[in-house]
Amino acid sequence: MSKNNSGKYAIYLYVLLTIAGCVLACSSVITNDYLKLVVVMTTLIVGLFGIMKGLSGPSTSKTDIIDTEK
Repeated sequence: MSKNNSGKYAIYLYVLLTIAGCVLACSSVITNDYLKLVVVMTTLIVGLFGIMKGLSGPSTSKTDIIDTEK
């Protein structure tokens, strides 16, 4: 049960990281364009990878459990 809650909070963290990358891309906080590109691409890649990893967990539906019992 705690693994499920921990995964849920990790997905929220990665979503916030992805949103922060989008905000940095549109803002003028970082004035150097090349540094902005590196920072934004890094946050987006890490955020999207974390979201995909968090959502691709093992499926434990009732039909899978019934099939393994037979």
